Parts: sequence; C-alpha cells; structure tokens
Amino acid sequence: MSRSAQVIQNWLVDRVSRRLGQLPETIDVQAPFEHFGLDSVMVVTLIADLETWMGWRFHENPLEDHPTLAALAQYLAECDEKKNPRT
Repeated sequence: MSRSAQVIQNWLVDRVSRRLGQLPETIDVQAPFEHFGLDSVMVVTLIADLETWMGWRFHENPLEDHPTLAALAQYLAECDEKKNPRT
C-alpha cells in the first residue's frame, strides 16, 4: 500500500529533526534543504534511510529537484502510488 504525502512528510520531519537535534515542530517543511545546514554525510544518510523505508531505490538524488520537505514528500507519495497502488 502506498504512503500519503503527509505520512512521508512526517517521517522526513522526524529524521531531519533528529539529525539536527531539534524538536519536530521547529522544522519548516517549506524551507529549502539548505536552510537546515545538512552536510553531505547527513544528506546521503537521509537518502539511504528513505530508500530503506520506502522500499525502493532512487536513480537520482530527489533533493535536487524537490528542494523542500513538503515538495519531496509530495513527489515521493506520487512515485509510491505508481509503485504500490491503493487497493
């Protein structure tokens, strides 16, 4: 079953807040990823964790074309729906 954009966004917020040592409610889902100051190791780890959680691999870095948590979550929900249609 596919995941909704909200479920994916919540997962992303949880992971980013943990990496930054911040409360989830302080994470602005409309802010560009650069705003969070994630270093390259954090980004690679986030993508790897996301691939594991989603159950499929990315062919490209999805953060490049979807620069906010909200945009990335929406994109991933659409991709997940194609891979795992709701029944």
